Amino acid sequence: MTRYAILCGSAPDGFTQKKINEMHDFLTSDAGGFWAEKDIVIFPNGVTEAMLSFVLERLKADKTEQILLYICTLSPVADDDKSVWLGGEEVRKSVIEAFCANGCGQVIYDCGGELVRNEKIELEKEVFENKITSLSFEREGE
Repeated sequence: MTRYAILCGSAPDGFTQKKINEMHDFLTSDAGGFWAEKDIVIFPNGVTEAMLSFVLERLKADKTEQILLYICTLSPVADDDKSVWLGGEEVRKSVIEAFCANGCGQVIYDCGGELVRNEKIELEKEVFENKITSLSFEREGE
């Protein structure tokens, strides 16, 4: 069976929502179905409607049998809301709900406000900044 989980958060750069991390850990555990890392896509800092639509359409075209879309917002999502805000990007709920029409998609809306520093992103940023600094020193010494 082919299945994918898409975890969408709305945290600022350098942070993730604790609930995104918890959902990831749950999915990869025995209790959560032991999902493979390669089958989980994470957008911790939001996603544009165009990118989300592209990913969902691509999965449908590949005849994915199960798609779990987990949306973690900083504010509640009401039934009558027309849009969801993910990292400052507006995503229309009609786009999200359209992908569920054939029955292979499932959406979970979760309001999780607690943010945690994303240490992997911070480490990558530090390494990148150190490389840039060393390159600029090398150019000065040429």
